[in-house]
Amino acid sequence: MIKMNWVCVLSIVGCMSCAEQSRQKPQATAEKPANFFPVTRYLRGQIAGIGRDGINPISITITGEKTDSSWLKMENLPDIFADFLNPEIDTTNLVPFFKEESFADETIHTYTFNYLPKTILPDTMALLRWDVLVDPETDHVKRIFIVKRTGAGKELQLTWQGDQWAKKVEIGTDKTGKQFVVSEQTIKWHFD
Repeated sequence: MIKMNWVCVLSIVGCMSCAEQSRQKPQATAEKPANFFPVTRYLRGQIAGIGRDGINPISITITGEKTDSSWLKMENLPDIFADFLNPEIDTTNLVPFFKEESFADETIHTYTFNYLPKTILPDTMALLRWDVLVDPETDHVKRIFIVKRTGAGKELQLTWQGDQWAKKVEIGTDKTGKQFVVSEQTIKWHFD
């Protein structure tokens, strides 16, 4: 009987101790799960839809002082944009590396979603950042901007104007650290 009383007393003291600790420690709040805009899926859909009007897109390339233009074959478009279709930009694979910040920008009449690194990115991560601008009235994507680094120490940028045009820019860095445009390619498929 005495052993039973000690067991009860120890049990009660243990429960009170646990209750006290739970009052002292702040409970961890559940972080809202990230839900990144599926940029890659959007770009693939846009590329697939470029030829729907039966007009081949035109490419205007500027390299240094030289400007060149040509009509593109539809089957070449995935290769032209391949640098920006990998890695897959969506919620499942980039949450450990990037965070989403969003705000309503009344000056350009958009909701802007910026995806920025949480910490220093590993050397194996070519993707540096991206932005998605959405029309608040129609919920359509107005523009996407992506920045990647290349293995050659250069930077690639893509500006995608929804349903109209895209611009790829390659940026180099000189010996003093100053950046300069190596080449620029604009692809238009909507002609107004």
